[in-house]
Amino acid sequence: MKIRSKAIKTIMACITLGLLATFAFSSSALGKTKIIMAHAMPTDHIFHKISKRFESRLQELSGDAFNIQYHPAGALGDWTTQVDQAMAGAIQINLGWALSELDPRLDVSNLGFIAKDWAAAKKLYGPGGALDAIYKEIYGNLGLTSLGTIPTGFTGFVVRKGLEAPVDVPADAKGFKMRVPPFPMGIARYKALGFSVVPMAFSEVHTALQTGAIDGRAYSPVSEIMMFRDTLQSYVYTKEHFEQTFFFTNTAWLNKLSKQERQWVIQAAEEVVAWSWKASEEDNIEWLKKVKDSGLEVIELTDAQTKVYSKIVLETEIPIIEKLLGKDKVNTILKAADVKL
Repeated sequence: MKIRSKAIKTIMACITLGLLATFAFSSSALGKTKIIMAHAMPTDHIFHKISKRFESRLQELSGDAFNIQYHPAGALGDWTTQVDQAMAGAIQINLGWALSELDPRLDVSNLGFIAKDWAAAKKLYGPGGALDAIYKEIYGNLGLTSLGTIPTGFTGFVVRKGLEAPVDVPADAKGFKMRVPPFPMGIARYKALGFSVVPMAFSEVHTALQTGAIDGRAYSPVSEIMMFRDTLQSYVYTKEHFEQTFFFTNTAWLNKLSKQERQWVIQAAEEVVAWSWKASEEDNIEWLKKVKDSGLEVIELTDAQTKVYSKIVLETEIPIIEKLLGKDKVNTILKAADVKL
């Protein structure tokens, strides 16, 4: 079944690449530099606001010199497929997540409990932050240029209807089937916390919550809770992880632009990334209100619960990250985060 699914995914990617080639020809005919920009999230997500703002600013700077073909909501495939297309140059600009299958070091984006609030997160992940140079290096090796890190906010986990939220770990977590993205560090975290870990693709989560195949979804930012609202009892807002997403472009494409065009793209991107930090924080406040107004119970851990939870997470994850990045880089990150074990 997995082989068939992968084959179908490959066929669809080839079809998409063919369509994008057609788009490229059309753009040349128009005499404008074409940009295919895409992401996998719906138009009520911060990605859409960022994309439209970038598009508007780039055209303003350039005097409408670009033919921008914008494809939100997974129109060009799921987010992992889009990363592949960006690396191949079929998509020029993409917004997505760290795909550690491409480079295990990208798991550093999932390191828990190193940002206490939005200001601390910006210091770590924002322009010039402790992680910024690391991301640029990793994406550079993949043929991608990082245009900046887009914040999407602190995460927790959702709990399906009919179940009590497990807040005292590891005792409450026993037997609770927690969906985790299929990357090694996430699996290690939730096993250490005592959960029954179920690695699963994002596209399967809704059905799995409906059927009871899973009891909860880990790494859930506030902005994605309402996507599963019909299945949920509560949201445990642990703030265990600050989700960052990435705004990147194909390096070969960027380098082929004229110097002026490249400057316009970079300037528009830098401006929208700077804007995104405040916009995303405000967006999170609005989403949390929507979640509470919907009647979903929002649970925050006590200081004592957070202390136990964070200790397990950090003691599990720091050795993993040290093996990937080296102790010196990890110590730099922990120092910037003011984290002491």
